This record gives sequence, structure tokens and C-alpha cells, in this order.
Amino acid sequence: MGVGKTTIGTIISEVLGWPYIDNDYEMSKMASLSMKELAKLDVPTLHGLEEKYLWDVLSRPAPLVAGAAASVADNEELVKALAKECTIYLHMPLELQKQRAGSSGVGRQAFSENPQDVIRERYERRDPRYRQAASLIVDTTREPEKDSQIILDFLRS
Repeated sequence: MGVGKTTIGTIISEVLGWPYIDNDYEMSKMASLSMKELAKLDVPTLHGLEEKYLWDVLSRPAPLVAGAAASVADNEELVKALAKECTIYLHMPLELQKQRAGSSGVGRQAFSENPQDVIRERYERRDPRYRQAASLIVDTTREPEKDSQIILDFLRS
């Protein structure tokens, strides 16, 4: 959350002329829910929907740019499938992620009690799996345009 998936994904898709697929929008369509309703789903239901969304995206013809929800790292089969694709891990240091994550919206359902602990636990559990799946890791600590350029250079090489 807050690493720049939508901003960076949109920049890359516009430069390359590839379609951009937004995970929250696609999940709301799949489930016939509004964004507000999606944000109110319990965590297990949301994670199940995130997995369904990503399997759908992986079945679409390339090239495309798609944001993926963080819980995909909780499914070993999805991690293996992503490792076979050109997967970019938008990494953000934990402390910065805590500042940027916000407290409302899709994926923040578990934040009601202690969001800082939830973010730390998720980060520590998922970071190694993201690294396992990634073709490229980009630390998103700069401006989105600079991070996008790093990815564009990688894709063009």
C-alpha cells in the first residue's frame, strides 16, 4: 500500500502504449461491488478475490501493466507463476511504508487495532516472497517519474 502501483503503472502504460489494469477496480468489477463495499470486505474474502484477480490477469495476453495486491505473496503457486513473468517489485522501506499506507481504503481492513504492527508483520512475511518472484526490484523512494524510468530502461533492455 502506498508504494506507487497505480501512479507508476499508469506512467509506464502511457509511455509504452500498453493497457493498465488496476487491481482495486478489477476486483470491484469481478465481485460486482463498489469500491466502498470492496474496502469493507473481511480480510480472507478480500485476499481470495485478490488471488482470483491475479490468476485472471496472468491469463491475459501480454504486454500489459497490472498492479497486484500484496496478499498474492501469501500464495506459493502465485509466487511461482509470477516468477515466470516480468514481475516488478515496488519496494519501499518499512518505515516509509508505515507513513504512506493510510488508514482507509481497500486492503486496510486489518488496520482497526494497530496498523503499525499489521504493516510490520505483513512486510516481514511478504518481502522475501516478493523478492523471490521479482525480475526487478525498484526502491520507490524517489519521484514516481524517476522510478518509472528505471522500469522503462529495464523493459527496453
